[in-house]
Amino acid sequence: MRVLVTGARGFIGRHLCKFLSDQNHDVLEWDLPDQDITGDLVNPRPLDAVVHLAAVASPGLCDRDPALAFLVNVRGTHNVLKMAVAAGAKRFILASSAHTYGIPPSYRPTDERAPLSIFDTYTTTKLLSEQICQLFYDSYGLSYTAIRLFNGYGPGQSAGYFIADKIQQAMAGDFDLRDHQVTKDWVYIDDVVRAYASTLESQFVGAINIGTGIETDLETIANKIAKAFGVQVAIQPTSSPPTHMCADISRAKRVLGWEPAVSLEEGLDATIAAISSR
Repeated sequence: MRVLVTGARGFIGRHLCKFLSDQNHDVLEWDLPDQDITGDLVNPRPLDAVVHLAAVASPGLCDRDPALAFLVNVRGTHNVLKMAVAAGAKRFILASSAHTYGIPPSYRPTDERAPLSIFDTYTTTKLLSEQICQLFYDSYGLSYTAIRLFNGYGPGQSAGYFIADKIQQAMAGDFDLRDHQVTKDWVYIDDVVRAYASTLESQFVGAINIGTGIETDLETIANKIAKAFGVQVAIQPTSSPPTHMCADISRAKRVLGWEPAVSLEEGLDATIAAISSR
């Protein structure tokens, strides 16, 4: 299968491109800023599928620069969809987000029928991107799946994400922790890329949650990291009530035959080892 991956040098993109190449797919890699997805795109080679990962992925940056967020995340998605149709692609995979359910969502475990929320600029762009995918399906028959990823983590994740940041802090000594009661659904990168690869083989149209169905609080994660480095965690007070996230992954199991294989302990060990060895 000839697959174009946008955002190929990002956290998920690097792992996914390697996985697909190892599975003997013909992988074409695009990334910002080498390929500007905010203008008309021309791809001279025919494609079987597109995995669209390229985006402004930081909610904070989206709020600080909404114009950039809408240009890249919404117009960019529209342009990549147009290119996919022109290249003859039959399958389109969109990187969406579990943030589209709101933080916290209306209930948990959260399935794909849960109410969606215009929570911030980032989630607004993701919801609009999903709707544009539906428009292209209705208009051109381009089959798509929107991956609503919960909290992915693993080796190679950049600064600004909780686990990567806390490992770096622990390597420097004792560290602080706020919002220790907040829970998230942590899914390891190897399981994430298997999920993306599985969607390429499916014809399911719509959204699919990717998570583990297990929620773990930030204090538990921080303590595991601290123990690995022999340091202490100082819990700092917070006035905000804790939020909670947990995926219902029944659809992924049923439609894709996918479920997570890497435990939190295994994933943290691998992530700590990779970051420590740099």
